[in-house]
Amino acid sequence: MEFYDRNVAKIYRYIYFRVGSEEQAQDLTSDVFLKCWQRLNSGQENISNLRAFFYQVARNSIVDFFRQRDRSPLLLSEITDNSVADSFSGKKKGLADEVSTTLEIELIKKALKGLSEDYQEIIIWRYLDELEIAEIAEIMEKREGTVRTLLSRALAELRKTLEKKAKI
Repeated sequence: MEFYDRNVAKIYRYIYFRVGSEEQAQDLTSDVFLKCWQRLNSGQENISNLRAFFYQVARNSIVDFFRQRDRSPLLLSEITDNSVADSFSGKKKGLADEVSTTLEIELIKKALKGLSEDYQEIIIWRYLDELEIAEIAEIMEKREGTVRTLLSRALAELRKTLEKKAKI
């Protein structure tokens, strides 16, 4: 139960940013936890990192969701409802801070639009969900060095895009 309490919001947030619908994200989050608990209770899984296992199941559930609906995943930049994203911070802000934060979020979302889905996911996992490199590597089924390289390239691309937009 403690694991659930610590991670449900992060798993939900990741799913929400990928599917763009609160209702679908809630359903998929419930399904992810149900599938994981069923696998864990079956005793067939030998899991070294529980959180990475849950993210991997979430990632696979998102792929299945889009296959079933014959749609492509939303890019992070296509999500226009900031109210859900803003509520994740849990901090109360003044009006000036809220406006500034909203403008920064919009700028970053627009910059992320040009990035590949892998780059978007790795940035979300590392900086929004605060996952360790090892956990991201396990989720993506890649080596840690590969993940560090991907993250570095993703940030460089994001930085380039933000600098271009700042000059405009």
